[in-house]
This record gives sequence, structure tokens and C-alpha cells, in this order.
Amino acid sequence: MARKTAKPAPRKPRTDAQRNRERILEVAKEAFTRYGASASLDDIVNEAEVGAGTLYRHFPTRDALIEAVYRTEVEKLAAAERKLAESMPPIEALRAWMLLFVDYIATSRSSRLY
Repeated sequence: MARKTAKPAPRKPRTDAQRNRERILEVAKEAFTRYGASASLDDIVNEAEVGAGTLYRHFPTRDALIEAVYRTEVEKLAAAERKLAESMPPIEALRAWMLLFVDYIATSRSSRLY
């Protein structure tokens, strides 16, 4: 009788690898906002001060990078909602979140990403 073996839990990324990933996402967001989805990946690599291999290890395709930027921005909006709801009266929290959302929409429309 075959036994099922449990898969090991995924390892937490190294601190420097996580920092590189976050830097790539930050620079990519700026580049996509400025130049659209066709922004130069070489320019992103140079601005983020990482190697091309680092970019492609984290994001194997341009679409994967665009999706990660999008997901990161949506996660930031969700986190802001929780933080604002905990720290402000409801109407003020809603107003502050809506301003963040308007900025997000303006950025995403200008970058022609989403």
C-alpha cells in the first residue's frame, strides 16, 4: 500500500529576495504608469538595480509582472480600508479610502494596464 507523503511547507523567501521583488514591483508600477504596459523591462531592471535574472526569476513574463503590480496595488487598497476603518470615524474613513481609490483608478487608467 502506497503512503502519501506530506509536501513540505514552502520556505519563506530570503530577506534580500523579498526586498528585490518589492523594489521591482515599485519600479515597474512607476514605469507602467509613465510608459504603459510596453515599458522597457531593461529600464525596470536598471532602475531597480537588480539583474535581469532576478526579474525573470520572480516574474517569468511581462504579463506576470503586470499582474503582480496590479495585485499589489489592490492589496494595498484592501489594507488601507482596514487601517482607515480602525482609526477613523466611518464617514472620514470612507472619504479617505475613496481618495486613495480615485488615485488608484487614475494611475491604472494612465498606465493602460488594467
